[in-house]
Order: sequence, then structure tokens, then C-alpha cells
Amino acid sequence: MSEFLVVTDAQGATLDDLVTTHKSLVVAGSKDIKWLVYGAVPDAVKHLQRRWSFRRVRVVATADEFKTSEYVVFLNSGDGLYRESLVNVRETFRRNATADLIYGDSAHPTGIKAEPLSFVHRPGWSPERLRAHCYVGETLVVRADLIASAATMTDLAVRQPHDRALRLTEVAKNIVRMPEILTMAKSQDTRPSASLTAVVEHCARQKIDATCELDASVPSVRVKRKLTSEPSVAVIVPTRGTSAEVFGAERVLVVEAVRSLLEKSTYQNFEVVVVADTPTPQSVLDTLREIGGARLKIIDYDRPFNFAEKNNLGAMSCESDLILLLNDDTEIITNDALEIMVAMFNDPTVGVVGPMLLFEDSTIQSAGHIFSPDPTDLYRARSPEMAGPQNLLKVQREVSSLIAACALIRRDVFEQVGGLCMGFPGNWNDIDFCLKVQLAGYRAVFTPHAHLFHFESKTRIAKRVEAEVAKLGARWGSVLDDDPYFNPKLQRYTNIWKTDSTSKQSLDEALSFLLTVA
Repeated sequence: MSEFLVVTDAQGATLDDLVTTHKSLVVAGSKDIKWLVYGAVPDAVKHLQRRWSFRRVRVVATADEFKTSEYVVFLNSGDGLYRESLVNVRETFRRNATADLIYGDSAHPTGIKAEPLSFVHRPGWSPERLRAHCYVGETLVVRADLIASAATMTDLAVRQPHDRALRLTEVAKNIVRMPEILTMAKSQDTRPSASLTAVVEHCARQKIDATCELDASVPSVRVKRKLTSEPSVAVIVPTRGTSAEVFGAERVLVVEAVRSLLEKSTYQNFEVVVVADTPTPQSVLDTLREIGGARLKIIDYDRPFNFAEKNNLGAMSCESDLILLLNDDTEIITNDALEIMVAMFNDPTVGVVGPMLLFEDSTIQSAGHIFSPDPTDLYRARSPEMAGPQNLLKVQREVSSLIAACALIRRDVFEQVGGLCMGFPGNWNDIDFCLKVQLAGYRAVFTPHAHLFHFESKTRIAKRVEAEVAKLGARWGSVLDDDPYFNPKLQRYTNIWKTDSTSKQSLDEALSFLLTVA
């Protein structure tokens, strides 16, 4: 019984690439590696078998070798296992006794003498993101007994990496991210690969009713779920009827927020519940009734400001399948934004969905929250045209938290977790809520395909209340300190995905690839 079987598709590979991979295996951290060089020409196999490896690497010829190995490593020709990386793999399996599949970080050559390597530090397991692109990387380590459940070994060996990752993760019950360098890649390109065919076939196997589209410039695959029903939505809008200047003109914020949904949204099975503070001008309420008609309900709120309570009151005052929390200082940009978010709930594991929110100047207000460990809006004030590192900003993905300025929630989940915590009257209630949703076993999903404006702080000045910060820390401290969709090797206390170094290379990568290719 060998410890590791490394599988490389060598069809079309050069001998130099195979030698590079072989050298890496010798120092990878295991004394017992079998290497299946699938499809290599006989002369190449003989050359590799003659190479000195201190008896640590044995080149084998048959795919059946996985039956006598404990773990299988899929590794591209020309790529290498990072020095001693299998020591970390072994330890990760030891700490995670039920782990079926492990992926890790990778190093890439830059061609720059001063900074020869660039690093891809990957987030934790995100099935939604994997549908968009192969963010887990192309080197995967799996328990050998998992192989037969996914496909034959020879079939998996020649699959495109995105396809192989989807097939293996479909059958793996416990997928673990190892935040250590696993792969020394041949390619300078740090972007994940994407295969439209792989995603279409994955959706068919998983019975996901969706249209799949490849954006080759990113690259990524957009999985656009189809509306299989039209669940009812209650749009909860807390307000005090504030007016402000937006785009150079004075407007009543709540009126334009409601009007934009009524006039622009392609999804119309919703009602609007406005929770109005006592100071709300009567003229504002009259205008709302005029534009909303029978689809609008107004609830009077005569208590001290409590954003959480106002939303809870609105949600409990009506019946609907879904609840959309919506600030009064918002405006729809993408006409099908609500439709896109509603369709996500075809998946019963989704608890809350949020769009990309933009400031008045069209820079990003929020692309989901990140705990680093201070909760903050990811890529705040950056251009929405940015791709971000590994195309982070261009793909639908799980996040630890979403901003309540626009969040669509399954009603039964909202009620199960007790709504927004009224102990957070101003800030952090959305973070607390999303963490409760995930604790209950549901996913929080961010989609970059739906956009709304959020004219933040037009209705009130956001203040950091230390008592609320302390309460959030006391309740969720360990979670905030280890965001599964962050990476411990990234710089903390920043809202960009930046390697924990002061290098220009790291900053350039954090600010995109740099911009989306036209």
C-alpha cells in the first residue's frame, strides 16, 4: 500500500515538463510516491524511470495503481508539488479525519527578477463559485476510495481540470482548503480556468435548471437559474421620508426607491411594506400610496430608531415566500436584479442572496462582506469593472455576510433564526443575521450579476457604536477572526484581497488582473 499516487495526463507533454514535475515529487515530502504518467510515449516513461529519485518516486504504467494507494494527487504536466507540501497534506488529513478532498494555494512564476513568484491564496469551500470557475486550482488531493464514485481513473486523468473538480466535489462529503502552498505552477496566469461544457454537464447531473454562458474574457461561466415558479416577495423599506440631492437633483429617496422597483423590475410579484417613522412627511406617504396602490402598505413606527426592529416589524406584518430588505436610499440598476436573486432560491440550501451595490459615482459600495477580521464591505470604492484577484469580483459565490441595504431572504429561514437582532439597532445586525443563517445550515450568496445603487448615508450618518462592536465580537469573535471565504495568508484589516506582503506585485494582483479584458 503506497501513500500517494500522483496522476499526470502526459498526452502531448514535453519531456522537459515531465522532468520538472518529477524533480518536484522527489522533494515533495513523501518517501513513497507512485507516479502515473498517463499517455506518455514509451521513451519518455523509460527516461523518467531511469532518473534518480532516492527511491522515493516510482513511475507506474497502469491506472489500477490507485487501488493500492491511500491518496491520489492530480497534477498537471509541468507543474510541481511545492517542496515538502505533502507533509502539510498529511497533517491536514490527520486533523480532518473525515476529509475526502483537499486543495491548497499555488505559486506562479512572474518573470520578474525582483519578485520571482506570485501567490494564489484561495478561500474556503464555495460550491457556487466552483460552478463559475476552477477556483480550487488544478492540483487536487483525494482519498483513493473516492475515485470510483466519480468516474474511472483514466477518465478523470484526462478531464479538463474544471470538469474533474466538479465531478470529484459532487461525490466528496468533506472538502477542505489547506491554506499552504501546494503547487508550484508552470503558468504565470493566476486566473482559474473555466469550462462551459463541464458546467453544463454538472448542472444536468445536479438537476440545476439554468442557462450557462461562458465569458471567455474573464474567464468564467455564469449559471443563470431559470424561474421555475414565481414566489411572492415582501419588500421591506424602513424610512423617515428624507430628501437628498442625488445625481444633481433633489429627490425623496423612498419614493424613488419604490418607483424604480415598480417601473424597472422585470420581476413584479412583490408588495412593498414601508415602515415609516413618525416624522415622515404626509406628502411623502401620499405620493407612496399614489405610486404603489394596492401593492403598498404603510406601517407607522413611533419608537426610537432601531433598524433591526423596523425590518422585523415590516416582515411580520405580511405573508410572503421571500423577504427583501431594502434601504430607502437605493435604486435598481439591473432590471432583472430581483429576478436573478429570486431564481437562486430554487436551491433549498440558499438562505440569503445579495447583489453588488454601487455608490452614486458608480464605484463599489459592497461586493459582500469580508472579515479580516474587522467586518467590512469587500472592494469598497473600487471600480465595478475590476476583475479582482482570481476574478473574485466577476463570479457568483458564497460569502460570510451580506449588507442588509439589499438582501433577499427565504421567509422560513428569517423566522427560524429570529429575524434581525434588535440588540444591534444601528449597525452589524446584517452581519449577525447572516452568521445566524449559516449556523442554521443555509448559504449566503453574493451575485455580481445584479446591481443596485446604494446612496449610503443619505438618510443617516453611519456611526461606529463601540458597544455594538463589543457585542458582535462577544457573540462571533472566533468566526470573525477566521472568515472561511478569506485566507490566513492575506493581509488583515483591509477590504482588498492582498497577499500579506508590501510588494507591488501583491497590490497589483489585489486590484485586479488589472481590469477586465475588453
